[in-house]
Amino acid sequence: MEEKHKLALKRKILKNLKNYGVIWNEKKHQVIVEDFREVQRKLAQRTNSKGQEYRNKVQKYLAQPSDIDISKINPYLVTVESREEHQRLWAYATSYWSVPVTVGYGRRIRYFVFDRHNDKLIGIVGLCDPVIGLGVRDDESIGWTKDQKIQRLYNCMTAYILGAIPPYNKILGSKLVALTLMFPQVRKDFYQKYKNSPSVITGENKKAYLIYIDTLGAFGKSAIYNRLTNWEFINYTKGQSHLHITANGSWELIRQVVPNDVFDTYGFGEGPNWKMRILKRGLHELGLSEDMLSIGWQRGYYRCTLAENWQEYLLGDTNRVSWKSFNQRDLVSYWHERWVTPRLDILQTNLELEPER
Repeated sequence: MEEKHKLALKRKILKNLKNYGVIWNEKKHQVIVEDFREVQRKLAQRTNSKGQEYRNKVQKYLAQPSDIDISKINPYLVTVESREEHQRLWAYATSYWSVPVTVGYGRRIRYFVFDRHNDKLIGIVGLCDPVIGLGVRDDESIGWTKDQKIQRLYNCMTAYILGAIPPYNKILGSKLVALTLMFPQVRKDFYQKYKNSPSVITGENKKAYLIYIDTLGAFGKSAIYNRLTNWEFINYTKGQSHLHITANGSWELIRQVVPNDVFDTYGFGEGPNWKMRILKRGLHELGLSEDMLSIGWQRGYYRCTLAENWQEYLLGDTNRVSWKSFNQRDLVSYWHERWVTPRLDILQTNLELEPER
């Protein structure tokens, strides 16, 4: 590629960053961001807003405040299918997210969370392959060696999107959605879907036991998981990200300077890591520094373990799983008793103040 074209691509990338509130200081090799939330809001508006166009087509699934009896909310899970109706509803729901929503990587299970009382949509949750390299998980949460991680990463998934949509988001619905990941249905669905799928790392058939789910708070810690049973805050990430580049229109520009044989190297668990690797190569080709990825956007890291002996299993000290005794009824009762009943008057007021849509 001619240097003139590379220079043009470099200028476009810097302009894209500036348009979203990110300034690159070439002399100091430093990213300058005045307002992280505003940057993410703009990126989310670009990536997630399309779903709003489906509102009229998915209206029957959407609750009005008057449809909800808070004391009778009772969630159930519906697996997201490839049919058009489900894809429209998923796209519509993600349009409420304040951070860019990706499609997830590799293995993927997505759920709609509906309210059995009225069959309206409470929220959504999506699980995908975990990243291969994440220090806060590997070192601080699990305590993995490299070999242990290769053997047991297969038993982990990441909740890349999780939460409630209006009006359920006004009445602590997101905490309820987070609890649904402990429903026995989730680990059973995981087992049925992947029980005959060999690991792309080792080639062997792994035991399709979903032992460990993690997620990241959008901005530091998250109110969703705060004091919520079985969800634990571990620490913050280091602050590197690719979203301020990949979600602002620059990913397509980066692809132009990365050789095809390098680009086509995605493997299990390498979603964000793979993008980081491709971006570093692309930035180098354009004469830009990989320090551009150090945006300082630290996110809270949370884990949700589904087995009593989760750490022993993930470290390879045992091949037997002792599942935690979660059941759907108890988890829903916990949500009502711990989070709803003590605040029922406030939540009812929040619901009544929410406009009809």
